[in-house]
Amino acid sequence: MNSPRTPMVEHHKLTLGQQLGQGGQGTVYEVTNRKINEAAGDGWDVVYKEYGPAVLPALRADALASRAELIGGLNAADAKWLCERTAWPAAVVQRQGHTCGFLMRAVPERFRFAFQNLGGASGTQRLANMEYLLNDDAYVAGIGLTISSRDRLAILGDLATTLSRLHRLGITVGDLSPKNLLFATAPHAECFLIDADAMRLRGATVLPQAETPDWQIPDGEEKATCASDVYKLALLAVRLIARDQTATDPAALAPVGPALVDLARSSLDPDPTRRPTPALWAETLAAAATTASTAPASAPAGPGPGAVSAPGRRPRRTQHAPGSPLPGGAVPRTRPAKPKGKTGAGFAASVAVVLVALLALAATHSNQADSGTASGSVAPAVSDFPTVPDSLPTDPASTDPDPVDPDPATSEPDTPSESPTPDAIADAEVGSCFYDNGTSDDPDLVATDCTDGAFKVVSIYSDTTDLSSCDNVTDNDESVSSARNDLVLCLSYQSPGGTAYHAHQGDCVYGSSGTGSWSTQTCQTGNFKVLATYRGISDDSKCNSWPHYNQWKHFGVASDSGLDVLLCLSMNYPDDAGYATKNECLLKSGSGQNVTFTNVGSCAASNVVVNGRTSQYDAGAFCGNYGWTTWKPSDYPSLAYTVCWRWK
Repeated sequence: MNSPRTPMVEHHKLTLGQQLGQGGQGTVYEVTNRKINEAAGDGWDVVYKEYGPAVLPALRADALASRAELIGGLNAADAKWLCERTAWPAAVVQRQGHTCGFLMRAVPERFRFAFQNLGGASGTQRLANMEYLLNDDAYVAGIGLTISSRDRLAILGDLATTLSRLHRLGITVGDLSPKNLLFATAPHAECFLIDADAMRLRGATVLPQAETPDWQIPDGEEKATCASDVYKLALLAVRLIARDQTATDPAALAPVGPALVDLARSSLDPDPTRRPTPALWAETLAAAATTASTAPASAPAGPGPGAVSAPGRRPRRTQHAPGSPLPGGAVPRTRPAKPKGKTGAGFAASVAVVLVALLALAATHSNQADSGTASGSVAPAVSDFPTVPDSLPTDPASTDPDPVDPDPATSEPDTPSESPTPDAIADAEVGSCFYDNGTSDDPDLVATDCTDGAFKVVSIYSDTTDLSSCDNVTDNDESVSSARNDLVLCLSYQSPGGTAYHAHQGDCVYGSSGTGSWSTQTCQTGNFKVLATYRGISDDSKCNSWPHYNQWKHFGVASDSGLDVLLCLSMNYPDDAGYATKNECLLKSGSGQNVTFTNVGSCAASNVVVNGRTSQYDAGAFCGNYGWTTWKPSDYPSLAYTVCWRWK
């Protein structure tokens, strides 16, 4: 129950605007009829986060209420600072007395930037997410960010100072990763932390602590502590200076400060008690920043030969129209499609198409489907096109080194040219499907039925070739641009393995232990919760560090391992006895067939203690004279358990 001092708003009193984002826990909406901190003047814009139905059963409403109450309990300086540096919960939102979400300050404008596409044109305003900086300087400058080495160190220093002050207030971040961090460099370097409801306040959490893949603390360590925050600060420092998404070697910090190398090594120590404080990081970073370069990274003179990877995503692909110029003025070579269970055009036929196209271009330019040139420009001369490769097959009957042209009067009449081939990409609609018969760097889309192994169009963006247009499109696996058609297709792979291929962290899935398909389902006893999703990875050892991990599922894509998906899974047991360990305290409630064991987080509030566990089902004899509870999943007998307990 909420305290009388808990800031609280009824959902029906909110006027919601556009959806701003969606994640594994909920959806964020614009709020048009409210502001917070109006006493300071115009106030701050506010947004609403609504928790998804799947997470509501695990939501601790009292912990969320304590966050909304915190601002009123701090001194004025700390309260203002916390609201300036984090999207801290400002009010609890309820529906008919039940907590469904909360209001928070909208991200300040200084933590946004004008994203530029690969051609240099400015696009929409985007959040200045720290993930953008985990790429090379050419990419960072190319998307419109002006960042120097000194800026990088100053941003890290501000984050270290922020962590130090948060820790003094009893707040630990926990899931400290680039996806939860925004940055600004003007008027000075600073950071802004989002997903503040996931932080730990005085040891309490609103929802069970989760970690971003590749940003986990060592296996078995308590989450969301001061020491775990320092561990992830060190990872961020290494990766921010290395311009790399997954680097872990502290030696990457050597160019900007030898002292930082030693500091990072100690911060990544497996023993959390040996890690330094954020304050020491702030001091060392400030010293290193004084000698760091202030020259901003520069963008390359022109677009490179391929698409640029955006933060945290696999490389996108650019579909070039046959005969259209590649960056740098080259012309892509027309090649036969590689069959993928389908028959493709023969090599000789492809050569004929090239020759016919070249002859047609030599004869006329009245109907050019030009790509990358202004309308009305003159078609290039035949000599401007690449010569026919030496490897093309020749007519063995043509042995005359200087053949004479045939007599026009006796030669066969020209065969009428065929109708232009339909442009499947230009005609694509949402729901259309393609096979990609190309490579990871050179896609080749061929229209097909929407069947296993195909790519379905889930969104289309016109008047652009910016591959990042698909960044927030649900289930997008591949982004393909067509310069000729000036559009981007967002494509979703249709996996033969089932809908679980597109499962996200927090979703629930199920499939048999054999080779059958897996589906996404409502979370319930007996299916699996997705702990982590890895793209382009098949090594199940990536799952070992996840708590309660006991099953993995791999979806392989033979034609492109970059599309492989690995799911790290956790069985949804009937209650908390399923993952209970020896000496763990539980609260036993109910009777008969309705007994439930719950980990309430406190031994003082519990009434039983676990004193034994086996993976055997119905093993009452194992427990002797103690009480016991048992359960077995029908398809996965190895995940059965019998847990022994005694009264406290």
